[in-house]
Amino acid sequence: MIPDQLWLRAEAAADRKEFAAAEALYREALSAQPTHAASLIGLSTMLTRRRAHRDAHAAALRAFDARPVQPPLVYAVAQRLRYFHEFRRLTECLAWPEFADGAPADVLARAAVMLSSIGAHQQASDLVERGLERTPDNAALLHVWGNFQVFRGDPDAAEPHYEASLRKDPLLFQNALMLANMRTQTPERNHVPRLRQQLSQARPGGPGEVYLAYALFKELHDLKDHAGAWAALQRACRTKRGQVNYKLDDDSRLVANLEGICTPAFLAETSAIEQPAVPIFIVGMHRSGTTLLERMLAGHRDVGDAGETSAFHAQMELATDIASPAGPNADFVRAAAGVGFDDVARGYAESARWLSRGRPWFTEKLPQNFFNVGFIAKALPQARFLHLVRDPVDTCFSNLRTLFSGAALYSYDQAELAGFYLLYRRMMAHWHAVLPGRVLDVSYDALVEQPEAMARRVAAHCGLAFEPAMVDIERSTGVVSTPSANVARQGFRRDRGRAWTPYARELQPLVDALADGGCQSA
Repeated sequence: MIPDQLWLRAEAAADRKEFAAAEALYREALSAQPTHAASLIGLSTMLTRRRAHRDAHAAALRAFDARPVQPPLVYAVAQRLRYFHEFRRLTECLAWPEFADGAPADVLARAAVMLSSIGAHQQASDLVERGLERTPDNAALLHVWGNFQVFRGDPDAAEPHYEASLRKDPLLFQNALMLANMRTQTPERNHVPRLRQQLSQARPGGPGEVYLAYALFKELHDLKDHAGAWAALQRACRTKRGQVNYKLDDDSRLVANLEGICTPAFLAETSAIEQPAVPIFIVGMHRSGTTLLERMLAGHRDVGDAGETSAFHAQMELATDIASPAGPNADFVRAAAGVGFDDVARGYAESARWLSRGRPWFTEKLPQNFFNVGFIAKALPQARFLHLVRDPVDTCFSNLRTLFSGAALYSYDQAELAGFYLLYRRMMAHWHAVLPGRVLDVSYDALVEQPEAMARRVAAHCGLAFEPAMVDIERSTGVVSTPSANVARQGFRRDRGRAWTPYARELQPLVDALADGGCQSA
C-alpha cells in the first residue's frame, strides 16, 4: 500500500480516537517512505499524545528536513516546530516560497501571529503584506496587520484596519478589545454603545463575551463610569474563569518542590558549557513593568531583545522527556532534579544563537521564569537575573483587568490572584536566600521616578556599560508585542499607581488576602 493511502487510514483512525492504530499506520507509511512529511507530522502528534516528548520532537525535525511544499503540510510542520520552540527552523519553514504563494489568507494570518510571537516581526509583516495583496478584505489579515501597527507604535494606522476587519467579520471580537486599548476613550469618542449591542448578541460563556466585556470595562473605566466598569470586569472575569482549568494548590506544590530541590548544595554545581551570548532574564509578575525594563535594555547597542520565550523551559522538557506546555509543575520539577544540566546548556546555546540576533547580550522576558531561576542558574551560570518589584495591589489589579493569551490563569479570581501573588513572593524570597547576589530587585517606582539611576544599576548588574539611549524608551524603533505595547512607548509614566482606588470596596477581598500574607499597598 502506498504511503498516502496508509496516511489517510492513520488520519481516520486518529479521528476515531484509535491512537495506537493511528501510530502504527503512520509508522507503516514511513517504512515505505521515510521522508513522508504528513506521516511524520502525524507520528509526532501521536507521540506527544502518549508523552514520548523527545521522540515526538525528533519526528517533527524529520518532517522539517523532508521539506514539504504543499502549504497545508508546511503550516502543519510549522505548528509542530512552534510547539517545540524550534525558532530558527520555524522561521526557515515559513519562509519557503510555496507557503506564501499558496496558503489561504486565514492560514497566512495564523502563521504571521506565530512568527510575531517569537520576535520574527519583519518576516511576519512580510507574510501579512503578501496575503493582503491577494485578499485585501480578509478579516483575519486586517486584524493582524492592525496589531502589527500597534506593536510598532502607530495606533492611528491600526484603527482603520481593526474597523475594516470588524466590518468584514462582525464576530471577530478581538478587534473590539484592541480598539478599546489603543487609546484613552472620551465622551465624544468611544465605542460603548456598539460594545453593549455586541455583548447582547454574543454567545453566553463564549470567547466573544470575554473580549467584549474586557473592552467595555476599559472604555467605561476611561469614562469614569466606575460602577458600570466594575460590572463589566466581573462579567469578563467570571466568564473567562469558566473557560480555564486552574488550581492554586498545584502552584503551591510546585513552589514547595522547588524549595526542596533547589538547595544551596544543589545549585553549587553548575554547567561549564559556554553560551554564545549572555542571557538577561527579566522575571516577576505579569504587569509589573517587565516590558518597560526590557525596552530600557534594548536601547543598549549590545543587547538584543528576544521578548517572551520559553526557550529555556523547552530544553528542560527535552532533558526530562516530559512535555509541560503550561510551564513547570510539581511532577516536572521532580524529574528535572535529575537531568544533565550540561545537555540543557548545550541545547540552550543553540537557541541563544538565534535569540541574541548576533548581540553579545540578550533579554529573555518571560515573567513566569521566576519559577525557573534555580534551574537557569545551574545550567547557565553566565545568566543575569532582573526582578521587577511593583506595589502588590497595583500589580494584582493590573492582572485582574488584563485578558491574557494562554498565560496567568490565576488572574480571573481575586482569591486565586492573591494566593498566586503570595506564592510568587515566597518563591523570590527563596531565590534570594539560596542564590545571594544573583538576582537584582528592580523597583518599578524607582524605575519610573529615577530612570537613569536605575538604568546604571541594571547595566552594572548585567556587566554592561551604561548608555544614554537606555532611558530613551519613547524611541520609535523596536517592536513591543505584549499587552503593554501602548504604555511602553509613553515614557516613564508616574501616573500609573493606584488605578484600583475607584474599586477599593469591590477589591477588599484581594487587599485583605494580600495583607494577611504580609503584602500591603504603599
